[in-house]
Order: sequence, then C-alpha cells, then structure tokens
Amino acid sequence: MKGLNRTWPPVERAMTEETVTVRSMTAGDLEFAQALTDGEGWGNSARDWKRLHSLDVGLIAEVEGVAAGICTANDYGELGNIGNFVVAPTQRDHGTGRALVEAALERLAECRAVRVHALMSSAGFYRACGFVAEGMSTHFRLSPEMHELVPFEVGDAEVESARSDWDELLALDARQFGGDRSRLLNTLADAVPEAAFAVEGGYILAKGEDTLYELGPWVVESGCQGWQRLLEAAMAALPRGATLEILVPSPNFRVTSLLETQGWEAVDYTVVMVHGEEWSDESNICARAGGDKG
Repeated sequence: MKGLNRTWPPVERAMTEETVTVRSMTAGDLEFAQALTDGEGWGNSARDWKRLHSLDVGLIAEVEGVAAGICTANDYGELGNIGNFVVAPTQRDHGTGRALVEAALERLAECRAVRVHALMSSAGFYRACGFVAEGMSTHFRLSPEMHELVPFEVGDAEVESARSDWDELLALDARQFGGDRSRLLNTLADAVPEAAFAVEGGYILAKGEDTLYELGPWVVESGCQGWQRLLEAAMAALPRGATLEILVPSPNFRVTSLLETQGWEAVDYTVVMVHGEEWSDESNICARAGGDKG
C-alpha cells in the first residue's frame, strides 16, 4: 500500500490550535497500538499487531506530534474494511477520530464499498462520517470450563490442513466474500496453523495464543457437508484451557444455533456499517476474521 502522511485542518481545543496529522504506522508504534486496544479489552496481542503491521494496513493519528489514535485499513480490491479504530481517551471529541476515518477512506478510495463493525456506542460517529447501518454481528465466547466439556465428534469428514489446496481455498474465499483477501488469509494460516482446516467447499482459520483464540474467517459454499466439522476440528486443536471467541454475521441461524448447543455465550454485538455501495452477500460467511471492531 502507498504511504500516507497528511495534515488535517487545525482542530481548536482549549483556546489553542492543535494540528492532527495522519501517517502510516511504523514498527515503533506497535506498543502504542497494543496499549490502546488493551484499554478496550479487545485481546490484541503483540503478535497480532506484528501481523497487522506486516500487511501495512495501520494508520496513526498524531496531535502536535504526539500519537493520539490508531486504525487499520484493509484493501481487498472491490471491498475495504476499517478496523482496530481507537482514539486515546484524552484525544476524543476533538476531531482526531474523524481525521483517522477520513484518512482510511482516502486510502480505500478505489474500493466500491468500505465497511466497519462498529460498537453500539460508536454507531452515531460512523453515521456522521457517511456510513449506513447494514445489519448486526454477534460476538460469541466459549469459556475454558465449557471448552473442556464440549464433546468433539469430527467423525469421518475429510478435514484437511488449510494449506493442502491453498489456491482453491483462496478462490473459494474470493467467490464467497467478493474481494481478494489472500494477503490477510496467508497471515492467518500461519498464525495458528494447528487450527487451520479445509473440507470440500469450506475452510476455517484462527488467530490468538496461550489462553485466548478467535476463530475466523469460517467460510463455506452452499451445500458444503462438512461445515460443522470445520468448527469442531478447530476447537479440538486448540488448548482445552483456552477461551474461544467468534464473530458471527446476523442472522446466520444455523451457526448461532450450533454455538448455543455447545455452550457459547453471546457477549456483545456490533453494528455492521457501510460507506459507498452495498456490500456483497455474506450468507455463506459463518464467521468473520478478527480485528474488525471500531
């Protein structure tokens, strides 16, 4: 992606003028980025931020040369995504967030549609930035206690390593998602390879480490017979003492019903908001990739 270093109109605060500058994230910003997402309780690890930095998707807002906010802008060709959006508490309500979002939209200007998964409290902010509410997603969590209890019956389904036919997996994702996520998927397949699986017509990946993992993307084609086996294989591959999380597009009733029978708990919701044209149909996206909150 092209670098970005832009100065936005001065923002008046406390009778002084302070200039908001938005630039590309550097390796030196990763500790600051993790501190902000830690403050939100999002579970981004140092490894997550190194992975995101390898994709060159991070943006940093500075006020008078001091880091004040972060976000990521993923370009998938036709489609784009803004995520990991956090402004430092002392810099909120002063134009810093608006500058970040406008810079992200500028970076994704060639995308016909840009989406963000907004926290309920942030929906009004994104609406003011020109986003339109499209739907909801449900954030599910499986506690370590329930993870240890869930019976796994992978059975005779032909679950293979996601890397076994990587080109077909990427083609499947592009057909279902509507954009090219190959760079993102490559980093996720390497993040937790023991939980990266494929069956005929579907796949699942994950990210995380130690005691917290997030499953997704989990993508299938219509008629995929092993869609449930993908989840069960990934869950069985992860430490039984770990908490698991998953973000499910709503309404996707077969997935939510499956999770509820296994003891997953709906812990919060995000508003799916789009800038530009309509998003592609995601009826076969069982779970989204991590890092979409904002």
